[in-house]
Amino acid sequence: MASTSAGRRGTRRRAAAGLLVVPLLVAVGCSRSGEDAVAKGPGSGGGGPAATGTKDGKAPVGSGAPGDFGTLKDVCGKGDGKPLTKKADRGVTEKQISVSVTGDPNAPAQPGLGKEFFEMADGFTKWCNGLGGINGRTIKLTQRDAALSNVGTVMTAACQSDFMVVGGGNPFDNDGVKARTGCKLGAFPAYVVGEESAKADLQVLAVGLPTTTTVVGAYKAVFAARPEVKAKVGLLGQNMASLRPAMARYKAGVEAAGGTVVFKEDVPVMPPPGRTTLEKMKQAGVEMLITTWLAVDSASMFREMDAMNWHPKVIVSDASAYNRYTLASAKNSKIPDTYIYPTYVPQSLGDKNPAVQKALEILHLAEPSKDLEFFHMSGINSWLLWASAVKECGTELTTECVLAKGKRANWDAGGLFAPGPIVETKDVRASDCFTMVKATAKGFEYDAALTKPNKAEFFNCDPANVVAVAPGAPSAPPPSAPATTPPAGEATAPPATGDPGTGNPPPADGGEPPPAAPPEEVTS
Repeated sequence: MASTSAGRRGTRRRAAAGLLVVPLLVAVGCSRSGEDAVAKGPGSGGGGPAATGTKDGKAPVGSGAPGDFGTLKDVCGKGDGKPLTKKADRGVTEKQISVSVTGDPNAPAQPGLGKEFFEMADGFTKWCNGLGGINGRTIKLTQRDAALSNVGTVMTAACQSDFMVVGGGNPFDNDGVKARTGCKLGAFPAYVVGEESAKADLQVLAVGLPTTTTVVGAYKAVFAARPEVKAKVGLLGQNMASLRPAMARYKAGVEAAGGTVVFKEDVPVMPPPGRTTLEKMKQAGVEMLITTWLAVDSASMFREMDAMNWHPKVIVSDASAYNRYTLASAKNSKIPDTYIYPTYVPQSLGDKNPAVQKALEILHLAEPSKDLEFFHMSGINSWLLWASAVKECGTELTTECVLAKGKRANWDAGGLFAPGPIVETKDVRASDCFTMVKATAKGFEYDAALTKPNKAEFFNCDPANVVAVAPGAPSAPPPSAPATTPPAGEATAPPATGDPGTGNPPPADGGEPPPAAPPEEVTS
């Protein structure tokens, strides 16, 4: 069993602040029922093939060799058994690599926040260790629960024993930067929130934090299919200093796509928007609503719409809305056509995409009844990138080597994500690729007609899908070959520009964490 670490104290200010950032972070933690399944696909009761992995991870999962993940070959396995040729970094022995995953499941303000990171980390560790580890070294996983306000504490704890922190994230990640970089702890986070954290040293971001570019392709797609909504767009955000710039970027994206914004409001962060705000939208004639509120349970907002007998014709959200709350609302309310534009292949296409099927089956090694959500996808993306880098470092398993190997000219997580480069923070650009997925009572349904895929079968990829919104924005990367894994020992230099990220806006101010009780740990 993986270990768990959690600080026990915080302040009311920090608990309330947790509510501020949750709408952008897919705060889900409760187990879902079959009726609220996130997506119908392999292993989810939607008619696809059942998972084939065993709970100890020893049986082959998905297609290909046991250690393959989509197009990534032999991610995990016994290797050649050669000993380390350099002095091992902290957390590395001849037989084991100690790593942590962070999240906030015990957050008082939002129980379960980031639990998906722990679930995917548990499943990935079981899968990989069941195959012999990475080059024969098994993963020793510690789950470190920051409970929102104790990020600095858990990073300090990780500094005592861990090689790296992988596949997780925290809303108040700025609070952990000083401790992590001070002890030279490398990181492959699943997402970053604070700009200080995004710009910190000693990390590789599988999903970056673009602040000078924004998406436009998804809006163009909706306007082309539903031209009647183009002149009546509303934006609904959160009234917090660090979140308002996100909605400003979305507004720029709408206008670059040819739309007209007739309503824009940053409302109090909790509870979800109510009658007063909805009446304003109705009076403004909003027909297409762009919002990040679908990242959490906004059922009350839809109930108010039902009571008013008024709904916008279309709702559009980023990938954070890929969760059970959105689908519960689709089932229980009269929600309008609701579209999400993730940069990964949705679970409903698992019968057509081996990487999706493998991701679901790896999750099922830890949580057999769950479906893939946004944080699961982000988590496994980082685990795959980290494991691939570790494998390539071979007998020179150092932080410096793994971070260098994590930089990729082209990365797609074995076909799970849209292809794109892994680059330095200054070169992060919103992804040129997207899919369009519709939320229905039956699940998230991929909309090929709206997506108009032109790359990797399911994605619409075009530099014109992204626009600059600030000086110094990176330009589009040059065309590249399909994503591949370079041979061990071969250097991989990143291109000058680009980013495969989802373009999530930056929530959360940082600040020093309050005093916290020593973390509890149970180590496997």
